[in-house]
Amino acid sequence: MKSEKAMTLITTAILVVVITALVFAIVYYARMQYAKEYLEDIKTDMLLVQAKVKTIQGEYTLEKKKEEVLKGTKIADMQENETIKQFLENENIDISQKDKKYYVLSEKDLEELDLKQVTLEENTYYIVEYTTNEVYYTKGFTYSDGNTYYELTEIENLHANINE
Repeated sequence: MKSEKAMTLITTAILVVVITALVFAIVYYARMQYAKEYLEDIKTDMLLVQAKVKTIQGEYTLEKKKEEVLKGTKIADMQENETIKQFLENENIDISQKDKKYYVLSEKDLEELDLKQVTLEENTYYIVEYTTNEVYYTKGFTYSDGNTYYELTEIENLHANINE
């Protein structure tokens, strides 16, 4: 008579499949949570930049549109920068519009604006448009659908859709 103390081959195979499915589910959940937290960090940083931009835009209006008030580097002056060039090639913004005031904010500019808590990765920038107070992140956020979002408004909408 056979001993029934040991697990059969079928029972072992079922156990391996269940454990594998459990591990994949945990890894998937962890990756989704990391993506949500990363998106939240980007959104928070961009909102801080936008709040500062709104303050500067108010000063710009009060100073009778003197461009010295605007912080950062004009995007036209940085078109040779590889990161900016690639961002513009993706057609995220149209810098040819005369009424738009696009400026690039680097890590140094953020420190001058007293936004030391806002971090930038190497070779990335925030681009701000002072007339609409829109903020762009040159690296963007790539969502699981394969699309990359650069604009604060798009990132806020994406964040709202994820949390529904």
